[in-house]
Amino acid sequence: MARRISIDTLGLMTPRSSAGFSAAKRRRHWCYSRPRLLTTCLFFGVLWTWFNLGGHEIRIPEDSFQYLKDESLSDILNTTLGFQKILVLNLPFRTDRRDAMSLSAAVSNIKLEFVDGVTGESIKQSAYPPPEENIKLLPGIRGSWRTHMNALQRVVEQNLTTAFILEDDVDWDIRVRQNLQRFALASRVLSQKHDIFTAAPNLKSQIEYRQNTETEDTAFKIIDTKNLPKTLPSLPLSEVLKKPHVLNQAHGPSVAASPYGDPSTWDVLWLGHCGAGMPRSPYIPPHTSPSSPLSKHSSQPPTCANNLVLTTPNDATVPKGKYLKAHPFQGGPDALATAYPPHTRIYHRSTGGELCTVGYAVSQRGARRLLHQFGIAGWNGIFDSELGRWCAGEDPDMGAQSPPKPPPGSSSGEEGSGRGKGKKERVCLTSQPPIFAHHHPMQGESDIGGLGRVCEGV
Repeated sequence: MARRISIDTLGLMTPRSSAGFSAAKRRRHWCYSRPRLLTTCLFFGVLWTWFNLGGHEIRIPEDSFQYLKDESLSDILNTTLGFQKILVLNLPFRTDRRDAMSLSAAVSNIKLEFVDGVTGESIKQSAYPPPEENIKLLPGIRGSWRTHMNALQRVVEQNLTTAFILEDDVDWDIRVRQNLQRFALASRVLSQKHDIFTAAPNLKSQIEYRQNTETEDTAFKIIDTKNLPKTLPSLPLSEVLKKPHVLNQAHGPSVAASPYGDPSTWDVLWLGHCGAGMPRSPYIPPHTSPSSPLSKHSSQPPTCANNLVLTTPNDATVPKGKYLKAHPFQGGPDALATAYPPHTRIYHRSTGGELCTVGYAVSQRGARRLLHQFGIAGWNGIFDSELGRWCAGEDPDMGAQSPPKPPPGSSSGEEGSGRGKGKKERVCLTSQPPIFAHHHPMQGESDIGGLGRVCEGV
């Protein structure tokens, strides 16, 4: 076989150039190239920063009629206010209330689904959970309890991620969606598992400690009143919104499931009530040393999601203090009116007790927990006060079957209401004043009894 011989007549090929071609074939992998490695690391660093610390500041408009321009809040503008369903509790013979609710919902473009209420006389004795003495309660109280259980049962059966439960005598401001958008932002912050002050330490300098005007005489008697806080650590919601990474940390990818925050981190959003107590401070054990940050000798109690109050000043939907309706056990001015400037709306956890289930949202997690507690484990009182105790970390009074009571305030734990050793935290959030309230017609009477006209409802 003849060999092919190439002759370099121009002298372009030399032994060196041949060696150069050979070296090019042995080029190192891209990861050994410093410029490319640095560029790649920088690219992924920018991506991580954007998804974890990025985002844009959400501004709350001064005009109460103006909507917030944020895509994550757009579901609140739909016909179910950002929840999967809105359930209305209604006794079948109260057709007057069903008519009124239908008309009100039509004006506000809200879609309702009615849950038929039941009367106490229609419930068989074998259907009651312990203790036995709850069968002695007024028929209206027993019927109301079972109606709420039926609504919670529907949420569980249909596997709804969130649902908003209303009583049929509820009323709301025409700016309800604007109010709910602002509440949703507060809900994301107050329900998150992470400490916002760890993510944004500078927020601590923005805390203002307002004097709590509640006393043992004016506070809710449904829970222990020995641990009333002297001050209320308050933080403007607008200051938190200046830290987008705090809000991103609060809702993360779950915002698609609910604009109100990750439904796996909250149980109840108590949006309609007839009175809410101020949030309680974390429990401070008696043996805490003076040098401890939890010490009674500290100038201020430790601030966490459990007792933090988020504020929105100059809210046109909040009436003057003299018009704020106090809760049934309070003779003097409402604590909100005396602790904060006029037209201030506040958001906080329901660790100070609450009354009247005018309107409350539940997550699937919350619906299951409430149905188990009050439908099976035990129930012994008017449902709204029982729910208020539950949210504050206290369980129903089981009479002779009650376990020994823990020290006052110890049920709240350091991290949240109802979180003891081995127990999952109970997370209930509220707004003062309420976003939904009772409608009081002339000569209106309650179908429940108990607190009379104060807590009208099913």
